[in-house]
Amino acid sequence: MKKYFHAFLGLISLVIFSSCGGGSAIPINYRSKEIVIDGKSDEWGTELKQIPEQKIWLGTTNDDKFFYLCLVTEDRIKAMQMMRNGLITWFIATNNSDAAFGIKYPRPNKMPKREEMQNIGREMFQPENLMKLVDMFLEKQNEFQVLNKDKFSLSLLPLQNKDGIELKLGYTENKFVYEMKIPLAVHEDYSFQIAALPGEDLKIKFETEQNEAMGQRIGMMRQGGGQMSGNRGGGQMQGNFPGAGIMQSFEPLNYSTTFKLALPK
Repeated sequence: MKKYFHAFLGLISLVIFSSCGGGSAIPINYRSKEIVIDGKSDEWGTELKQIPEQKIWLGTTNDDKFFYLCLVTEDRIKAMQMMRNGLITWFIATNNSDAAFGIKYPRPNKMPKREEMQNIGREMFQPENLMKLVDMFLEKQNEFQVLNKDKFSLSLLPLQNKDGIELKLGYTENKFVYEMKIPLAVHEDYSFQIAALPGEDLKIKFETEQNEAMGQRIGMMRQGGGQMSGNRGGGQMQGNFPGAGIMQSFEPLNYSTTFKLALPK
């Protein structure tokens, strides 16, 4: 677990998010204001908790019908890994784990064509260039996948759907924001619901997969002493690509924690 703590999003392993094992569930607050799923974190305020030694924030809340989540990172390498490899967020009700399902969004993206990358330039992780990359990726992210607990695809839905699921990615002020709104088990007309009610425990798990091409690059870096080798003309990318940091950041994420859904006051 410690291995993955430093991975991709370094998610939520501090004291307030230390329930990786059999610890008690973390209580969350009942929704006190309107939350618009727009890829912005403005309305989350103090609900966003920073992860020590990480440029990561996580916010969760619920009302009587929906669960809300906001993930924010300033780590450009980790944000690009999520965009490149995709992210699965699992919802596992502790009293009904058989009804667990995952939302795969963003879905894995192909890297931009070589000429597009050349237009962006070598310094892809500079703020102005990262925005161009994010825009390229988001243009292709019009659908999300619903998976069962065995990763079998249950449905491929558009972002604008009638099943009550709202998802939005955003990149503003050098921050990558991922917001979602998922129905709880009180709806009769939605196909996919978290099998939990306010007052019950809900396990959330974040998972990325390491793509083959990136694995090959990491292997090349290890062989080359931490440099990104294999560029045309014998060039090597250094500076913004310290070997140890890159290899650590590209480790796939596999982190989970358990929350106690809030009851109305």
